Amino acid sequence: MIRGTLIVASVLVLLGLTWIAAEWARLHFVPSPTPIAVPVDAFVQHAGYEATAAAAVDAFTAMPASRQREFVDNLRRNLGRLDEELARLNASRLTILCIGERHLAATRRFLAEIALPALAFDVLLLEAPDDELAQIMGPIDAGVPEVALLGEDIAAIVRSVRATNPAVVIAGIDESASQKAQRVDRMSGSRDQSIAGNLRSHIRRHKRHAVLFGALHCADQPNWMYRRIRLGERRVNREEIRNVNVIGEHQDGTLEAFLDFIDAIGVQRRNFMIADTSALDRLIFTLFPTLTNTFLRFDAIIVFQEHPHAHSRATLGSLE
Repeated sequence: MIRGTLIVASVLVLLGLTWIAAEWARLHFVPSPTPIAVPVDAFVQHAGYEATAAAAVDAFTAMPASRQREFVDNLRRNLGRLDEELARLNASRLTILCIGERHLAATRRFLAEIALPALAFDVLLLEAPDDELAQIMGPIDAGVPEVALLGEDIAAIVRSVRATNPAVVIAGIDESASQKAQRVDRMSGSRDQSIAGNLRSHIRRHKRHAVLFGALHCADQPNWMYRRIRLGERRVNREEIRNVNVIGEHQDGTLEAFLDFIDAIGVQRRNFMIADTSALDRLIFTLFPTLTNTFLRFDAIIVFQEHPHAHSRATLGSLE
């Protein structure tokens, strides 16, 4: 009798714990950053972000008509044509452009085929130690079609920049093994401090520099490379130092939700550039808080189409 009671009680406890765990998971749900299998005509490919987009549409619909118009006008002004905005950027006074990327094949292809041919640079600085750069440039110079840097092809980017300027200087500015060893030995400094120092040593007067690094290094945030250069490089005017986040439309769940949302409210944009993120309506970051990290830590944002979708059939370079 006692044993049976204990078994029943144990089962009830287990059921109770299972329910509590399920409720906790429901209330504290964090969308997975990993793309999941979705129907071929679905745009949002990250789990849970369809609800984020739907909630934003509901919030927009609840606003007064005048506020809706104001918000939509702001989006249409600031989500500019990629070709036009790249042309403006190329015509601007620019000494250092930190190009933040995710080390993905789609991003490298986009940069090589679309973005970099529209921009002229005198110096290309890569996320590799300078004393290891020969291992990358040697095969490229020998005509090897693809050469990996951080897991994806960099040869197409090098050839793209050289096509625009055959005299471009290419160097690596990542922390070297010896720099890391010295930093560890003296128990001070950081990798990004080393990168910033290496970048400074490669700055050439009256030349334009492209710094192609992971997006975190190019984000304007304390202790990372770009912030150190923006605040600490006295030889270059602040307005001539800029950073841009280059991101595919499916590389971030919140970005997917944002794009699905603006499509739903009548702002169809593909392959666009936000030239000045500070000009965006701040309601965007109320509706999509984590876009603060993706957008507001950069002067400019480039969002590019990775493949066509049923609900938005723009071709590469268009806004429709």
